[in-house]
Amino acid sequence: MTSDPKTIALLQTLGLSTYDAKAYAVLMRIGSTTPFILAEEAGIPRTKIYETIKRLEAQDWIRVEKGRPGKISPVCPSEAIGRRKSAIVAEIDRLETEFTMQYEKRTETEIPKASIIRGIDNIAVKTAEMMGRARASLYLFGTLYYPEELAPIKGQVAAAKRRGVVIRISSNNPVRTKDMLVDVYESFSQVTSDVQVAPEPFIRTLTIDNKEMLMMFPLPEAGMAARENVVALWVANDMVTRAINNVFNITWGNPKWTGAGADPEGSVTAREK
Repeated sequence: MTSDPKTIALLQTLGLSTYDAKAYAVLMRIGSTTPFILAEEAGIPRTKIYETIKRLEAQDWIRVEKGRPGKISPVCPSEAIGRRKSAIVAEIDRLETEFTMQYEKRTETEIPKASIIRGIDNIAVKTAEMMGRARASLYLFGTLYYPEELAPIKGQVAAAKRRGVVIRISSNNPVRTKDMLVDVYESFSQVTSDVQVAPEPFIRTLTIDNKEMLMMFPLPEAGMAARENVVALWVANDMVTRAINNVFNITWGNPKWTGAGADPEGSVTAREK
């Protein structure tokens, strides 16, 4: 009676042949036995059983007790399998490190895809487009929001959550533009609990899946960010996006900056109405 195909396949990933894997799996099930019984139970031709036993013994999978007939016993799996698992993990770690170095070296030489977008209407379109592509993570950092943006952004946040995307939103609150207050915390809290209040700069950064980022800020002549004088820099580059996310994650979850009215010094004030 042979073992299930999945078990045999897993043993083969540790370097065993099909016959070797079948023999070891059977020994784990029935314990010590003779070569001919092992051949019968494992479905191995009798003409091949001694070759199989010799290989398994040489590789420390089994112990052979000499005699007529001899007895074959399996080595404890925590020893036989554990030793090979450690070796495979070490090789995988080495391969990961080598490939990561090659990837980062190649990435450093690539010219990032980038563009400048002007005007809140154009930026809003780009923001929605990026958020719609999010599959792993979506981070929003900063304070530059306009009232007409909140509904589309909330819709994209809700859709991203339904896709299982990790959401993190960090903003001061309320946000004051040239002529109004925007209650970012209250608005976004309607669709996600992953919102914190922090003393952010008067910009906004959106990152998607460690792949692309959009940084939005007012031009110097814009004063309190008139709509037509808002610009955004879009960059599709892994290294740039990861660097932005690392900065964001340093502040994420800071207990001083979790309430709706947290001020830059960490004290909680009454929210402005």
